[in-house]
Amino acid sequence: MPFFFAAISLAAIAALAPPATSTTVPFTLFDNRMLVQATLDGAGPFTMIVDTGSDSLVIAPGVAQRLGLAARPAGSTGGAGSGTATLSLGRVRSLEIGSLRFDDVATEVIDLAPIQRAIGFSKLDGVIGYSTLRNFRAEVDMDDRRLTLSYAPLPAPKTAAVVPFSIEGWLISLPACVDGIEGRFIVDTGDRWSLTLFKHFAQANGFYRKASVRNAITGIGIGGPVYSDVLRTSVSVFGTTIPGVVTRASRDRGGVFASGSDDASIGNGLLRRFNIIYDYPDGRLIAWPSRFYGAIDRYSPLVLEHGALHIDEVPADATLPEPPPTT
Repeated sequence: MPFFFAAISLAAIAALAPPATSTTVPFTLFDNRMLVQATLDGAGPFTMIVDTGSDSLVIAPGVAQRLGLAARPAGSTGGAGSGTATLSLGRVRSLEIGSLRFDDVATEVIDLAPIQRAIGFSKLDGVIGYSTLRNFRAEVDMDDRRLTLSYAPLPAPKTAAVVPFSIEGWLISLPACVDGIEGRFIVDTGDRWSLTLFKHFAQANGFYRKASVRNAITGIGIGGPVYSDVLRTSVSVFGTTIPGVVTRASRDRGGVFASGSDDASIGNGLLRRFNIIYDYPDGRLIAWPSRFYGAIDRYSPLVLEHGALHIDEVPADATLPEPPPTT
């Protein structure tokens, strides 16, 4: 009898405990994408990309089926590729990342299998985007491969660069330079590349003339393949200049890189050089060098074999000379 009452008391205390205000979870880095484990409606764990370039929570159709999600058809949606993908909308009862829980979350259901097969993800169940991140300070610790989500401000080194940003729709936008040319760049942790130049910006500033690789498949996104020219540039961001950045200039006829009004996308290939706090409430990025800061950027092409795309295991650097060491 005493044990029974003790169990009831512990349950009552747990029920009255305040909800978590922060959590820290490990992530893995595959194809320059951050992958974390999450649970949906108490099931899982599911492997999710943390993507500042996505507006919402996205799950694959197989996950929706497993959850018994009643999703309604909503036409189609686009992304990095030139085409479109079928879109359905629904809601999950709960999303849990570490000790944080989110209830009644709007969800997009999109087929991620083409991306999973082409890139070689062993599991790709969904995407965690702006709708989840927007209320947090999200620290990406590249050194220790940890993601922290906190409602409260997070500590950073006194030497860290602090860069204000604005939100355009759901995208982080900030000023940066490529080869000395200023522009408004988005910061997209779902972009596998170091830098992607939008078509209008590449055309207006003569970047296609600098390319060493032309009209190559440089990725697979929602909507299909991404076609680009490839070159090396010097990028100034977060108070520092990084030479020899492998850069793609969009050759697509459709998709966000072909039609978007932004000038470029800073992807995780470059972002991994820094530990970064994405401070959404205060509209700023706080960045300091990670252990990957001085890494040489390499171009690893996507190769078509037997009707399927995969990343070439041997970096194809013959046409893209190695840059001098970063200082």
